[in-house]
This record gives sequence, C-alpha cells and structure tokens, in this order.
Amino acid sequence: MRFEQELEGRTYIVTGASRGIGRATAIRLAAKGASLVLTGRDVSAGQSVVGEIEALGQTARFVVADQGQDSDWVRLMDETLSAFGRVDGLVANAGIAVPAPIAHLDLEGFRHTNQVNLKGCFLGLKHVTQALRQHGEGGSIVLIASIIGKIGAPAHAHYAAAKGGVRLMAKAAALELGPEKIRVNSVHPGMVKTQMTAGFDEAMVAPAIPLKRFGLPQEIAETCLFLVSDRSKFMTGAEMVVDGGWIAQ
Repeated sequence: MRFEQELEGRTYIVTGASRGIGRATAIRLAAKGASLVLTGRDVSAGQSVVGEIEALGQTARFVVADQGQDSDWVRLMDETLSAFGRVDGLVANAGIAVPAPIAHLDLEGFRHTNQVNLKGCFLGLKHVTQALRQHGEGGSIVLIASIIGKIGAPAHAHYAAAKGGVRLMAKAAALELGPEKIRVNSVHPGMVKTQMTAGFDEAMVAPAIPLKRFGLPQEIAETCLFLVSDRSKFMTGAEMVVDGGWIAQ
C-alpha cells in the first residue's frame, strides 16, 4: 500500500481542531493528502491551523461551530458538502474537562460536560453518517474518549460518565453501521501535553505512567490517522488506548 498520500481525494472533519490533539490530527491528515474542515470557537487559532495545512499544499477551511449544538452541525455539514462535495470521515475531538467533587458538582456543570463531550460526539456521528450514506462508499468515524471513560477518577464523575458513554456509543454504532462499510472506533488518550492538562505537574504524575512521561498530541494524531485510513479497514468497534501504559497496571 502506498502510504505517502494515502488520504488523497478524501475530506475529513476534525472538531476542536484549533489546538492540542485536534490541531495535530488535522495537520497529520493533511500531510497524507486529505482536505480538512476544521471546527472550533477560536477563529484566530483555527485560521492559523488552516494556514499550516495550506503550507503543506492541501485545502482546509475553518468553520466556527459548537460541537454540542445540532443547528451548528447542520450548518457545518451544509458548508462542508458545498465546498467539497462529500465527506469521508470524522475525528470528533472537541471536549472539556472541569474537575469537580461530586458534592460540589451542580446539575448544570454535569449537563454542560455531557453536552460537549457526549452529545457533541453523538451529533457528529449522526450527521457525518448521513453524509457518508450520500456516496455509499463507507467511511471512518473516530470518537475521542479518554482512559477516564474506562477507569474513572476522583472529581471526574461527570467527565467519566460522558467519556464512558462515548466508548459504548462507538461500539453500538459500529455494530449498526458495519454493513454500510462505516467504521466507528474510539481513542482513549491518557495524559497528553495540551492546554487541558496544563495544570498537572508532569514531574509528579509521570512516575505513575510506565513510560514515565506525558504523551504528545502528535502521538494521538498518529492513532487517528491509522483509524481513518485503509490501514485499519478491518477495524470497527475497537478501543484504542494511548496512555503510556497507565491503565495496564
């Protein structure tokens, strides 16, 4: 298989693409020949990523969108199909994490976390599935979850609930959509150097990780590339854990 431009002619949507894992994934897919539609709420940062992709000789556009709003997904899909004519997959990466002990977590905080992290993935899954059905050739949807959706963590009950939901939603969707050649997999990062983990002291946390360090956004991006590409065309419903070995203990 020729890997150099293996995504040539394909278009992918990446949510939360203005920074961190989303940015790294968008750039990695572009380097393999894909056209990209990037979403987020930071216009300046999003346009900066578009510039990086265009410097690679690929086409990209940034659309301001809230992953948890259905109307934003309708508009996003209209703009994507108008610009590129088709969609070949999705990396649903946008997410938030605001630690809060259960006794101090109000219902609104619980709902907001689930709206972005769980509802947002559902809406992306729904709308991109509809787009994939238009050309009938199948495609690949990657939902970014977390190791916290597999093992839980103190002060993260709301986050664990959302990411655990993403994990099982991916499996259910894989069973439903497999006959249409639409693959759905989840990725479960551990501690990765992003703005979301900036408040953690790596020197204090890393000893608990077998590889003794935090991951890099580019390392999660490699997993996303594998899952959207034909290299993983016999994989669906899988959970890809990328955590330096943390939850193997």
